[in-house]
Amino acid sequence: MNTTLDSLNTLGNAIESNGITADPVTLNLLADDARGLGVKEVLIDIMVDDSAPSVARVRAFARVSSTVAASRDTTTPHYQLALAC
Repeated sequence: MNTTLDSLNTLGNAIESNGITADPVTLNLLADDARGLGVKEVLIDIMVDDSAPSVARVRAFARVSSTVAASRDTTTPHYQLALAC
């Protein structure tokens, strides 16, 4: 697994500032890690699909990153992560 909570925060900040295309390398690393965790393929596919609308990609990123973060941080209750989606 390459994705850490810090890298998720950094990627999220980059996406907030510059859009979903801000850091495609880290986004693809997140996709690989999410697949390994069993995150729904449709969410991952939308997140990395350059032809998908940006708003759909950002929403997919929110769901994927929340799931990956939940697997990393056992101190954050799942319901708090769900609010971000």
